[in-house]
Amino acid sequence: MAEISLNKNEVLDDLQLNNLKIVQNKNNYRFSSDSVLLSNFAKCGSKDYVVEFCSGSGVISILLNEKCHPHKIIGFEIQKELYEMSVKSLKYNNITNITFLNEPLNVAPIKLGQGGVDVIICNPPYYEVDANKPINEKYKLTKYETLTNLEDIFKTASQILKYGGKFYMVHIPTRLQQILTIASKYSFQCKKITFVYPNQTKDLSHLVLIMFTKGGNKGLDVQKPLILG
Repeated sequence: MAEISLNKNEVLDDLQLNNLKIVQNKNNYRFSSDSVLLSNFAKCGSKDYVVEFCSGSGVISILLNEKCHPHKIIGFEIQKELYEMSVKSLKYNNITNITFLNEPLNVAPIKLGQGGVDVIICNPPYYEVDANKPINEKYKLTKYETLTNLEDIFKTASQILKYGGKFYMVHIPTRLQQILTIASKYSFQCKKITFVYPNQTKDLSHLVLIMFTKGGNKGLDVQKPLILG
């Protein structure tokens, strides 16, 4: 492990996988189970070129890289603090095939070109901004669509992903209909869905894992529900 300098309130958290650790701010947003679930749900091969949207502190890319060993991963994160922590995590873990960029998603087609990416992964902000509902300022940029939204995400994904390429997303079920409508607009076929429940006593799913392909035939597999507790 390489030496890194941690800022005030930054800590090294254990990812519980092959001694990997990640830098996070203990007083700010920290990754949760949805990131781990997406890293388990997503699949890629050793020759694949993977891109992560809304990469945050880098946990999904780092976990996916360790499990699937893709050729390379490029992550886009617009928040400078999260980006800087993700770069430290790469240095600490001696990871050389992942690159994080402190850039908005709309520059991805310029940076990466059109139609060359095999797999996209994304844990986006879940909530629309509603003038009639209060926003938790602490999580304004990470949980609310203030800097990007579903339309931007699918539009950009359609530009950089290969035909037949896969797009993996975690989101909340209450927005599933909207997600599928926007995905279809940009020629994505929903191919696989897993509903996630916090425990066996809950009747309502709180997360949904979705796999899309760019183009291709219709046909959807609804998988066995995932119960966390």
